[in-house]
Amino acid sequence: MASSARSPAPRAAHADTMWTRLPPLARHGVCLGIFLVLALSFYSPVVFEGNTFQGGDNTTFRANAQVTIEHHEQTGEWPRWAPNVFGGMPYINYKTAVTQLDDVVSMARSVAWPVGHLFVLMMGVYFLVFYLTRNQFSGLLSGVAFGFTTYIPIIIAVGHNTKFIALAYAPYVLLAFAYTLRNPSAWGSLLFAGALALQLRAKHPQIVFYTGMLLLLWWGVEVIGAVREDRVPALATSTGWLGLGTVLGLCMAAHPYLARYEHKQFSVRGAAATAGGGDGGGGGGMGWEAAMRWSQGPGELFTFAVADAFGGGGQTYWGPKTFTEGPHYLTGVVLSLAGLAAWKVRTWLVWGLGLATLGTALFSLGKYAAWINWPFFQYFPFFDAFRGPEMWLSITALALIVLAGIGLDYALRRDETQSRRQRQQTDPRQRPILIAFGVVFAVVGLVWLAPNTVLDFEKPNEEQRIRQALLRQNPNVSPQNPKVQQAVRQQVRKLKEQRRGAFSTDAQRTLLFLALAAGALVLYRRRTLPAWGAGVAVVAVVAIDLWGVDTRYMNEDRYSPGGTEQTIPTYQFDQFIKQRQQEAGGLGRFRVLSLAEGNPTSTARPSYHYESVGGYHGAKLQRYQDYLDHILRLTERGGPNENALDLMNTRYIVARQQLPGTEVAYRSEQSGVLVLENPDAVPRGFLVGETEVVDGAEATWEQLRDSSFEPRRTALLPEPLDAPVAPIDSNSTADVTLEQYEPEEIRWTVSTDAPRFFVASEVHYPAGWNAYLDGERVPIHRTNYLLRGVHVPEGEHTLEMRFEPAADRYGRWIAWTSTILVYGGVLTLAGLRVRRRWFEEEAADEADAS
Repeated sequence: MASSARSPAPRAAHADTMWTRLPPLARHGVCLGIFLVLALSFYSPVVFEGNTFQGGDNTTFRANAQVTIEHHEQTGEWPRWAPNVFGGMPYINYKTAVTQLDDVVSMARSVAWPVGHLFVLMMGVYFLVFYLTRNQFSGLLSGVAFGFTTYIPIIIAVGHNTKFIALAYAPYVLLAFAYTLRNPSAWGSLLFAGALALQLRAKHPQIVFYTGMLLLLWWGVEVIGAVREDRVPALATSTGWLGLGTVLGLCMAAHPYLARYEHKQFSVRGAAATAGGGDGGGGGGMGWEAAMRWSQGPGELFTFAVADAFGGGGQTYWGPKTFTEGPHYLTGVVLSLAGLAAWKVRTWLVWGLGLATLGTALFSLGKYAAWINWPFFQYFPFFDAFRGPEMWLSITALALIVLAGIGLDYALRRDETQSRRQRQQTDPRQRPILIAFGVVFAVVGLVWLAPNTVLDFEKPNEEQRIRQALLRQNPNVSPQNPKVQQAVRQQVRKLKEQRRGAFSTDAQRTLLFLALAAGALVLYRRRTLPAWGAGVAVVAVVAIDLWGVDTRYMNEDRYSPGGTEQTIPTYQFDQFIKQRQQEAGGLGRFRVLSLAEGNPTSTARPSYHYESVGGYHGAKLQRYQDYLDHILRLTERGGPNENALDLMNTRYIVARQQLPGTEVAYRSEQSGVLVLENPDAVPRGFLVGETEVVDGAEATWEQLRDSSFEPRRTALLPEPLDAPVAPIDSNSTADVTLEQYEPEEIRWTVSTDAPRFFVASEVHYPAGWNAYLDGERVPIHRTNYLLRGVHVPEGEHTLEMRFEPAADRYGRWIAWTSTILVYGGVLTLAGLRVRRRWFEEEAADEADAS
């Protein structure tokens, strides 16, 4: 077996054609031009018509980031704390402060999203595959296939932007990895560091982790090859340089990751969650059930070849997942070429990519392949930190598409030095091509002819759901009525017929495109079609196939005129509350709990308009999750706990019926929605005259829920203070005035005639917030389980709270230092190479002259 560590084999001589007469740079330019034209054409409604995507995640991010955006417009600074989401959260709209190459691409984002990053993605795959094969058509095929595999437009449409950007830089990580394996050197190490940093800075660590697992599986196969071929020292050297590049890449991304990692320890995804609530201290990760949601059903892997095998996405999807936006469709042609490479191109590179394909596909099955996922979940570092195993298939697709490029190179490679007699003999590569395509054709064809033997076309528990829906529509009908069961069966039968028809249509599409691509390659092997003609034909077949499926998920319904903020509705009650906020002085005066739109923890819309007790975010603080679950208790009969509303400065509640202890402040004439005023809500900052130490979270929750607890009088602490606190009576002076409220800085004037305890109705986050009393740093005490408190001595004082995360500061320093080192090293080594080449050319010229 050939070694992956060797340089790519030179291309065999080709017949003299228009394509081969073009200079190499011109051929690259043509391929890259095709990428640009395809990207601009597919996303023309965004680029040329000014539309935006209506994806839910786009809207959620825009709503969550509203306060940070407004602050940036006013001051030019991006705050790291957002007070409008879940009472306050860090790093909602966290900007990297260290300039790297990805900033060049991001500069065009406002006018060319997502075309700029899509072009970067396709170009990266192109050069990766070209480096491995020295074949432009192989690179062109793989670039088009990965850029338009259905997962890419789907995640762009729904707003998974960081995931898309991380995938765009994944090919460069693989390219630098392959280069360093073959050329162990400081140059390769620095290139790997730079590429890894670019992917990390996309801020989607899950895709980075999955890419790393692909490389680890690939490297494992290289180890086997090195042992068998007695080249362990060379691989050890490459591994050392890759290890150094990994460390440098991580350092280059220390900003924002150092602060984000710290935040994770306090979030529902980190140590605080494992520890059962609190401020860190656990082991991190999440539970098995939560992590294994959206496991890919084993049968759903068939959607690689037939897009609508499981109904596509949305309302028509009938697979085992709760829902999905669409399939991971690659085309039968890509699968055939990948299989051809795995069968006939016997190198450690191909076997490494093959193992990566198999491994990542098994990981995507999640709970359906617990035999492999459970041990990794329990023992492999960071494996338990991510949810949604289906996402593994994005990396499976990348590996398969690279293999397909290698397979096309095999199909197009020919020895033009053969004699005429040899050329007249049967081409030895024609049969493997026909077999590779024939296997996929046969599998798809058999399922098409007998679909019920493999697919049942029925969603799990579908009859039960239809029955329940019918009974809700007809409450007077008995569930035992035979007509109910008959209606259910008719509905299921109708749905199955529709699904079977959609599958049949897509199966026929796959068979047609397989025949066209195989035909083009056979014509080439028989010397009827030139190599460039066969290459263009295969690329065109794959592009047309993917384009047709992609438009199902990226159609006119996905676009909206104007900016994302225009897709966020503003209701009459919003205008009423915003007016009250403006009259009160702006941010920091009160919070709002919106119950009128359903679960307030699953929508970010209110956060766009005002400071919300609810919100939507996948990494909310664990302490705040405890507040929602154990103190506020939204699911309890009778409405949310009144003390919980008071504690969080909840002045207004948006609801459809009046709640105890509230007054109707506004009633919408159109919808009947009520804005309820809570007169007992505590101010954002106030003084209490009593503190009480409560040991344990559950005891604290119980006391805070108790109607006899008075938050304006007593503060609950986990540990005793080392200073006295005097009670407050009618003769006491205990005044607090909010002087300034900004996302990262709050200032009060506090006046008290005795030592008291100041309570800020602000979420406790010890990894960033500091308190200063008259300019001197003082400790912040966790108060009432989730708030902040400061002991204040007698007198008049200025109390400030500032968000100053040390991890952010250290991350900037580390990232700047390592970025200068890596980029400086690349420029230096590149300069030395140019200088050495110049001297070599000078020496050659002198030798010729003599």
